[in-house]
Amino acid sequence: MRSDTFIKAMGNIDERFLDVEVPKRKIRRRWTAWVAGAAAAVLLIACPLPAMTAFGSDEAYNVLYSISPRIAQDFKPVQKSCTDDGIEMTVVSAKRKGSRAEVYLTMRDTTGECPYGDWDLYDSYRLNLWGDMSGCCKFDEYDEETHTAHFIIVLDTMDGSPMPKGKITFSVSELLLGKKETKGDIDADLSEIPTEPETMHRDDVSGYSSYSGEEPDYSDFRFLVPNDEPVCRPADNVSMDAIGYVDGELHVLMRYEDNSHTDSHGFVSLVDRDGGEVVSEEEVKDFTYWSDAQHTDMCYEYVIPVEYDGLADCTLYGDFYTALDYRKGKWQVTFPLE
Repeated sequence: MRSDTFIKAMGNIDERFLDVEVPKRKIRRRWTAWVAGAAAAVLLIACPLPAMTAFGSDEAYNVLYSISPRIAQDFKPVQKSCTDDGIEMTVVSAKRKGSRAEVYLTMRDTTGECPYGDWDLYDSYRLNLWGDMSGCCKFDEYDEETHTAHFIIVLDTMDGSPMPKGKITFSVSELLLGKKETKGDIDADLSEIPTEPETMHRDDVSGYSSYSGEEPDYSDFRFLVPNDEPVCRPADNVSMDAIGYVDGELHVLMRYEDNSHTDSHGFVSLVDRDGGEVVSEEEVKDFTYWSDAQHTDMCYEYVIPVEYDGLADCTLYGDFYTALDYRKGKWQVTFPLE
């Protein structure tokens, strides 16, 4: 549908279709939100959506995009830079070549307060396109001198046809800042591992899951109870909350703090102190559960089959990832492909 034809169609709705007499009856409170939403939808449809989109109305743009992405993008104003929460997002270039388009954009910390390290869009980005194409965004590098993270957006037409001209809207709502990796030996004395640690059963943990491919016998399997104070803290946002030898296996309980805002995760292995070889690498099991009902911290219990007498000759090795800062905001740019 042509844009001018669409505008005429939206502007010439017969008023009799909007003049509907509501039956006089009692409406339950639970319908209030629905009626308000329906009224808002009628108002949006009755108004010239393209004009409202051109003037920057997000509500009109979202409705118009659901009806016709092409027309919505045609009327969406170009805005190559925006700032929220002290972070400026800017489109540097957007070029077409064959069936592909590459877009370079930056996100700059204007305050200089963000921690150094990689940035992650945390799967919160959205690409509003107008045609049959696919796209993705990936982190490129972080420039510590200018406090700037660089990203690359790659677009491809689904059928391999030449990439057409048009405008793209790219938005982000969450950021993980200062992502870092910490790996090395964990400061834990394996020569004095308790053989009768305090334990709990399956019913005592929340949101349990296992990625080991082997489900334990719930009637017999025992999880470690976290200590009042961590055994050690091998990385930022990571702590070892308990360690013990249970039923012929070494149990190591790790806590990844504020997981939804740090994306903390990692892995623990047992390494021979002399040869540096991993012990029981293929037999390690791990079990996951939340530390509380609010799903704040994620707990991982690593279970390693090993003879107790051999622990003194081993050391624990960890490889951990976390983000030092989390930001939630509204960053959105609209730009043409050249």
